[in-house]
Order: sequence, then structure tokens, then C-alpha cells
Amino acid sequence: MPLVLRRLPARVFLAVMLAGSALITWYSLPYFDFGTLPPFVIEKLPVRFERLWLFSLRVHVAAAALSFPLCLLLLTRFLQRRPVLHRWLGRVAGVVVLFGLVPAGAVLAFDAKGGAVVAIGFLLSAAIVVSGMVYGIVTARRRDLVSHRRAMHHVVAQMSVAVVSRAMLVGFDFAGVDPDLAYVLALWVPVPLSALVVELRQPSFPRFFHELTLTIQRIRREISSSPRLARRPLVRLVARPGR
Repeated sequence: MPLVLRRLPARVFLAVMLAGSALITWYSLPYFDFGTLPPFVIEKLPVRFERLWLFSLRVHVAAAALSFPLCLLLLTRFLQRRPVLHRWLGRVAGVVVLFGLVPAGAVLAFDAKGGAVVAIGFLLSAAIVVSGMVYGIVTARRRDLVSHRRAMHHVVAQMSVAVVSRAMLVGFDFAGVDPDLAYVLALWVPVPLSALVVELRQPSFPRFFHELTLTIQRIRREISSSPRLARRPLVRLVARPGR
């Protein structure tokens, strides 16, 4: 298969996600109009800790508008071939995600539409993002680029749920699916599916078991060498008596 065709799915994914992120950001601009409340916010009120919720909403939207496109661009060959720029932009993305996007999203999750089931889904996705980002930072510092790439793919896959979920909601609304059920499905389908797709493309478990097998083989070699040492003739320290 030509190289262009092999790279086509990744390029289509990046283009669609960038367009979806820009569209979400555009429709989220009214959240920053401090003089009026947009319909989405009015629909959610009243909520516990209203000021904290509004602050978290704006932080989450602003962090997503910055970090998601940045993480997508960090997957491109243009930035991967420029390690210094890639490193510094990656640090910016990591700070925004770990200290802005995820904490604010966790606050919003507890008042999410759909109740506890949806809240757990949001928190699960947040946990995958945090673990992937932290592991990606650790592996990048170790120069383990294969593990770093897989970890960052998990982060981007979970962040793409925002675009996929909204597209699913539009489709469910067009099909006349019950809104409460549609909201649950639009979260719980893409969250585990995104993680599964990354693992199928770049599985981490085979590598783990390969390393475990090598460790077991080394232990077996050390154990098997012990009997040979035991069978070596012992030095006689006592002289044989003469005849």
C-alpha cells in the first residue's frame, strides 16, 4: 500500500478533530460573556457551589480550546521532527491538561446531565487522560518514544470523545432517541472504544508479557547454573594418609 494511503486515516482524523474542536470552541464563546448567562448554563442552574461550577466551566472550555488542538498538532511529523519545539509545546500541553482541563472537568462531572452513571464515565475518561499524560511525561524523560507515543495517543483519544460525543448526540436527536439514554450512550460508547482502538493499534500488554518472559528466562538460567556449580569437585583440604 502506498505511504500516502497508509497515512490518510491519521490525516483525516486530525482534520476532523481540529474542525470539531474549532466548532466546539466557537459555540462555547458565550460562556465568557460575564454579563449574560447562555442557555446551557441557565438549564443547569441551580447547581451546588454555583460560582465554582461557572469558574470550572470556563476553565475547562478554555483549557480544551488550547490543549486539544495542541495535542493534535504534536502528533504531526512536522513537530515530531523538531524535538526542541515539540518538547516545549508538549510541556505547555501537559500543564494545561493536568492543572486546568482535568481538575475543572472533574468538578463539572458531579453535576453532569444523566446522574451518577454519566459522572462516572467522565471521571473514568479523566483518569485515562491523567494516567496517559503522566506516563507520557515519564517515558519522554526516559527517551522511551514508543511508550510515550502510545500514552499520548490515549490522551488524544479521550479528548476526542468531546467531538465524537457531540456528533452522536446530533445523530441520536435526529433519530428520535430518548435524550437521557442518548446522553449516556454518547459518553459510554466512545470512552472505552477510544481506549480499545489505541490498544489494538499499539498494544501495551504484549510488550509487558515479553519483558516478563525475558525476566523469567533470566531467572531460570541463573537457577539452572546452580546445580552445575554444586557438581564441581570439592578441593580436598585433608591429605590422604600414606601407605
